[in-house]
Amino acid sequence: MAYRDEKHAFEQLTEDMKKGDIPAVVVLRGKEEYLVDFYAKRLIDRFVTKESRVLDLTTIERDKATVDDIIGSLETMPFMSERKVVYLPEFFDDKGRMPKAIEKSPNEKKALAEQLEAIDPAAALLIITAANPADFKAERSLKDSGVYKAASKNGRKGNGRVYDFGPLNRRQLSGFIEKRLRAAGKQYSPGLVSAIIRDTDYENRYNDYGLYELDNDLRKIIAYCGDSAGITQQDVSEVLGTNPEKNVFRMLDALAANRKDEALRLLHYLLQDGTSEMTLLALIAEQLEIMLTACEMKDDGMSLADIQKTLGGGYLGKGRRIADFRTKKALESGNRMGTANIRKALAGAYRVEKDIKNGLMPGRLALEYLIGSL
Repeated sequence: MAYRDEKHAFEQLTEDMKKGDIPAVVVLRGKEEYLVDFYAKRLIDRFVTKESRVLDLTTIERDKATVDDIIGSLETMPFMSERKVVYLPEFFDDKGRMPKAIEKSPNEKKALAEQLEAIDPAAALLIITAANPADFKAERSLKDSGVYKAASKNGRKGNGRVYDFGPLNRRQLSGFIEKRLRAAGKQYSPGLVSAIIRDTDYENRYNDYGLYELDNDLRKIIAYCGDSAGITQQDVSEVLGTNPEKNVFRMLDALAANRKDEALRLLHYLLQDGTSEMTLLALIAEQLEIMLTACEMKDDGMSLADIQKTLGGGYLGKGRRIADFRTKKALESGNRMGTANIRKALAGAYRVEKDIKNGLMPGRLALEYLIGSL
């Protein structure tokens, strides 16, 4: 069962790790993907020694996951580690579904569910992560899955546990920010932390700004201050005042989820704030290029890790090195939009740019037309 008391999932999981109370199957899920990824790594580090990681850790990417491989890996005894760990990143997608080969086979699903209840918690640990469900239908699909139900049973009747990483409250969020500022050797005040929370979108429950984005913004603030010992509220305002790139990403994510009203609202906000039409168009085209490249790589059979490594290495040229979390988000939005629709949107952006430069259409109207046609 998922924990529903006042403790956040990260606090409960930390406590369970200290007590040695980690079952054979752990499902990590929730809106805070940063914490899902972070605590998957924490669990791996807790149970697998660095010296025997090659033998005692098996990571099976979603596109390559088969029930035979999962069961075979779980039946392998640990070599030098406390447990053999099998890691299934994003085994459930944002529609609440498992990999196609498993999802379409009742026998495969039944075999995997039965195996989850038979894992020896003294010898093995299966870590399953689930993408945040895109909507209520996806949430229901996830919870109705026999494999998910088997993985979430705890106590006498089960062998697993679910940790649902929701958004942080103000106290937890302040702690997250303070920890990163201290690690960078920066002095700060409670008022500064409050200013950072105020100037970010984290507490706005209507957008997708999360800890990955916050961590990236904190890095920008720290880099902006350079060798200065402290950070001022003016520094925060100058870095976080308006971030067109972040809002363009949110705009395309809204379009991928078929929320055109939200996308148009963000467009008007950026224009009113002084961002030029051509700058916005360039950012839209760039984000679409990243989405298209990531989706084409996935269609060619590349795993998320390989896509992140490739884009992070400057594959797109012009010195563009894409952060892992941005690649992951672009791929999620791209999957919802579909590769064909991304190509159509990118062609539309190029066409609109040409129309603006040739004076065939005013910039603002051209952008509204582009967003409305996607």
